[in-house]
Amino acid sequence: MEEFKIIKLPEKQQEEDKEEKEVQDIPVQDDDYTPPKKRYIFLLILLLIIVVSIMVIRTISTYDDYEVEKTWERKDSAESHYISYNNNLLKYSADGIFYTGFDGALIWNYTYDMTNPCVDISGDYIVVYDKKGTEVDIFSSKGFIKSIGTTTPVVEAKVASQGSVALLLQENSVSYIQMYDKKGSLLVAGEIHPENKGFPVSMALSSDATRLLLSVINVDDGEVSSELIFYDFTSAGKKEQDNIAATYQYIGTLIPKVDFVKNNKAIAFADSKIIIFNNNFKASVAKDISVNEEMKSIFYNDSHFGYICEKALETGEVVNELNVYNLYGFKNVSKEVDNSYEEVSILENDYILLKNENEIALYNLQGIEKFNYKFDEVVYDVISTTAAKRYYVIQKDKTEEIYLK
Repeated sequence: MEEFKIIKLPEKQQEEDKEEKEVQDIPVQDDDYTPPKKRYIFLLILLLIIVVSIMVIRTISTYDDYEVEKTWERKDSAESHYISYNNNLLKYSADGIFYTGFDGALIWNYTYDMTNPCVDISGDYIVVYDKKGTEVDIFSSKGFIKSIGTTTPVVEAKVASQGSVALLLQENSVSYIQMYDKKGSLLVAGEIHPENKGFPVSMALSSDATRLLLSVINVDDGEVSSELIFYDFTSAGKKEQDNIAATYQYIGTLIPKVDFVKNNKAIAFADSKIIIFNNNFKASVAKDISVNEEMKSIFYNDSHFGYICEKALETGEVVNELNVYNLYGFKNVSKEVDNSYEEVSILENDYILLKNENEIALYNLQGIEKFNYKFDEVVYDVISTTAAKRYYVIQKDKTEEIYLK
């Protein structure tokens, strides 16, 4: 019989520790590759160069012809006026107002009898009033809302973005201010007597209807002056006498036009200056721009404003000069333009439109003439689109959608 031998086996834990140790001793190879930072910087600079190049090309490129994309025949009176509204077309005349697509498809219409119809738009709301008449009509994109009849001739009407309407009325030498909600209920009323304040010549209403601005002309012993009066209808304004938050006096100056622009900043166009006000309670002056030449025409929208004046060259020739500013009061451009014109405006795409009876010229904010063309028919208006080179041209008997090339 054989003897048993006792053999001692290694412990399992020791073997696992050894294997773990051997695994830990094996170096791990990192296959991930991190590109050097210089490559990222190079790609960023390259992208920036491409973007800037595209912007420069778009800025300096010009067009001398166009292609007609679509044409819609139209029959209108010569007294019709056109406005771009909610990506459609608003047409109004002494007989009524029509809201249509550019193709002429009727959305709604309303008939009235006015001698001198005028329109103001804010947000979704429209007010049409008979200047020197007594009818005021309120509309939205859905159609007619309310008609307000007055016993005193209307000088000016303004609408706010929620439908409130402010009226400036005048009879003999007394002026009246009235404000209504969109249902026609009277909210505010006041009188201005010339012996106390003067004669109001322009009115502006903020988009939220909390502020109203009047430009009033005074004549004292043969000296003319203008006063800007800011009314505030908030709880803070109610604490002030007659709701007047601020007044500014300008001796020897006429201010025939005032308005509120983006963020309810007020702007005033005088005969020799343009004044921009901050949107605070006291309407402090943000910028006072002196204009040495006489302003022939002004234009503005919610991002820029400007004017055209006549400038005499050393040769004695008199030319038109285009001046454009942003709402901070910094000048974009001052440039001589060869075009004669009857009307000037700034489109929604920030191009400046100079228009004669059948000739138009488009300038960008850098003063570059982008397009100049003489059409065969009378041009009533030009309306920009979201596409940079696409426009609607409202002509005498038709509407054309054109593409510049």
